[in-house]
Amino acid sequence: MKRAIALLLIVVLAISIVGCTSKEEEVIKMGFVPMKDGDSLIESVEPLTEMLSKELGVKVEGFTATNYVGVVEGLGSGQVDFGFIPPFAYVLANKESNAEVILTALNKSGEAKYRSQFLVRKDSDITSFSDIKGKKVAFVDPSSTSGYLFPGAHLIKEGINIEKDIEYVYAGGHDKALQLLLNGDVDVATTFVDARDRYKEDFPEAMEKTEVLGYTDYIPNISVTVKGDMEEELKDKIKVALLNIAKTEEGSELLKTLFNMYGFEEATDSDYDIIRTTAKTMNIDLKEAE
Repeated sequence: MKRAIALLLIVVLAISIVGCTSKEEEVIKMGFVPMKDGDSLIESVEPLTEMLSKELGVKVEGFTATNYVGVVEGLGSGQVDFGFIPPFAYVLANKESNAEVILTALNKSGEAKYRSQFLVRKDSDITSFSDIKGKKVAFVDPSSTSGYLFPGAHLIKEGINIEKDIEYVYAGGHDKALQLLLNGDVDVATTFVDARDRYKEDFPEAMEKTEVLGYTDYIPNISVTVKGDMEEELKDKIKVALLNIAKTEEGSELLKTLFNMYGFEEATDSDYDIIRTTAKTMNIDLKEAE
């Protein structure tokens, strides 16, 4: 009898220990989309999650999505606690699950904004936007702000009906759009400014063989967005942690290498109203654009 009671106590104690351990091993998921090769970025993002873990006092793990919509869906389902997503994806996440932007990334010039560019081959006959009619255009992705939303809105303002006046494809990446242009598969490619420099190791001939036809309006930079039901205390901790990491030499270098970010500044939802306005120009229903 005594032995049975002793065994029961051991089992109860073991269950209690497991229960305490699971509570202590809280994990925060950081969502992102690989810039190039997914497997290599999964490994290289670990130093950043480790730095965040130390700053927050909680284990941070990376959640890799194949596209930005995957991070948006992750924020809505709770599979992702916070993530790095472009402005259009943020507006979708905010509309769908009340996700909240807390920071905007800075570019190399220290600005929280950037533009899209329209690239053409130097040997093409396209010298103005009116020449794009009847041509084939490479957008990046239907959820890409700089690779679709703003370029599409710009073409509309130039009097081009993107459903009737042009043929278009989704390349699946800014580097892939540039590659399609260089290969002669499309006549125009839309990318962020200046993707040719960013991918110069992959496409060393890009600067020589292509030129910029024009630019879009300015776009808010990549956002750091948290899930809608996150506690205020944790939001603030993540915000402070990223701001602190960006100030360190190691953290600054990691952010540049992984995401081409040069720091952060605080952001609010109203900073992204221009995205909503541009979506209207494109006749995009944010609810249907998930």
